[in-house]
Amino acid sequence: MTIESLSPYFYIFTIFLLVDALKVFVEIWNRPVRRSFTSEMDKVTALVPTHNGRGVIRETLKDLLRAGLPPDRILVIDDGSTDGTHEILEEMKVRHYRVPNMGKVSAINFGIHRVTTPYVLLLDDDTRIGKARIPTSLLSQYDAVAFNVLPDRRDRYGPKGSGLIACMQRYEYSKSMEIGRRFQDATESISCISGAIGLFKRERLQAFHHKHSGVFQGEDLQRTIIELLNDGSVVFADEPVWTVVPDKIGALARQRLAGWYPAHYHLFTRYFQLLFRGASPWRLRHEMAYNIFVVLSEPFRIWSLVMILWQGLWAQLGFLYALYLLLELYPFLVIQREFDTGRRWAVMLLYPVFGLSNAVLRIFAWFVWIWKRFVTGEMRRRGEKDRKWSRPSTE
Repeated sequence: MTIESLSPYFYIFTIFLLVDALKVFVEIWNRPVRRSFTSEMDKVTALVPTHNGRGVIRETLKDLLRAGLPPDRILVIDDGSTDGTHEILEEMKVRHYRVPNMGKVSAINFGIHRVTTPYVLLLDDDTRIGKARIPTSLLSQYDAVAFNVLPDRRDRYGPKGSGLIACMQRYEYSKSMEIGRRFQDATESISCISGAIGLFKRERLQAFHHKHSGVFQGEDLQRTIIELLNDGSVVFADEPVWTVVPDKIGALARQRLAGWYPAHYHLFTRYFQLLFRGASPWRLRHEMAYNIFVVLSEPFRIWSLVMILWQGLWAQLGFLYALYLLLELYPFLVIQREFDTGRRWAVMLLYPVFGLSNAVLRIFAWFVWIWKRFVTGEMRRRGEKDRKWSRPSTE
């Protein structure tokens, strides 16, 4: 294989690969020290939206009770569950409301106006906090806090999930948290507080709830962007919490194709707002520029790969695969020192395939967004008159 014989698609794909690697290496060498904090649980109410969460919510609530929250400061908004979730809520005597067909964002908006403590711990019904401390002291200086969210399908106090798909996601999440989140933490500009769990000031959630479009896809990303666009400071607490992830390829594809990736197109203009906003710190601009780059360049990346395959350039493809593994090796070793993902070397060898699969799903998610935006209207931008379940009426 000589330079003259290399396909132009080889060069295009290599450029995209090097950009990805440069981003990770910039972040991995610029991580700040972990933040210290104290926890005052009397200032916190846990707000849990749920829909048919009977299979997971009991353990989530038990963890919150063990953490020191009394039942009256665990507020569950049940979006019309039909699986008997309400029976568990009544049995555990937590405060709860049952309002059908409201959707997750409206359930959150309904709940935040019924919180009386200064801080809100917003979490999904399948999130286990385990032994994590709630970093309330950080909210005396900052506006919101992200946690170290990790996947685990079985014993959520440790990495016990054994399936390869779960292990892949454990590495993906760990890389995002240990490298990406810690990098952004240096300028108090975490770009996405995971929907699994986040700690917020009640007054800011209440003040900005109407700015949220109400769209489920990327609801956590949108909430964080709203914080940042309103001069909020968002930091990272390295406290591990556990969430459920898909353990089958089909379920994983559905999660990302229908739930995660359409948000990139829904919030695309917000990326530009943060990128060119004068108050945005450079690390946040760095993240927004990369998001824009990914959205615009991904089709060219995948098309280049398809053409390399179509032309049967197997030596060039093998070189690109080896280059991907080489560039991934250092981040992989850093992550594995911090957290054992399970099936380490299988994860390492197959991670390029996993990453490219995500790229393909992001491209097809554009069609999902078009459908939901212009056909079904699920992802249209809503005005104030469209929003419901916000401020409480007489109860």
